[in-house]
Amino acid sequence: MIKYFLAKVQFTVEDERSGKLRKTVLQYLVDAQSCTEAEARIVSHLGSGYTDYEVKSISESAISTVITA
Repeated sequence: MIKYFLAKVQFTVEDERSGKLRKTVLQYLVDAQSCTEAEARIVSHLGSGYTDYEVKSISESAISTVITA
């Protein structure tokens, strides 16, 4: 059975106007069998390109199917 997880990831980015650091949260829909696998996939996806982030939460999504064109 396919499961989807919603992962909320917080990034610290520099504001272009003020130069101050600010935090922003992005959400990712992850195809995985467990929260642990979803977190591992997020870390793998972000790779070494992003250094200042934190996975804030992961929860099982109510989405049953993703339909693609």
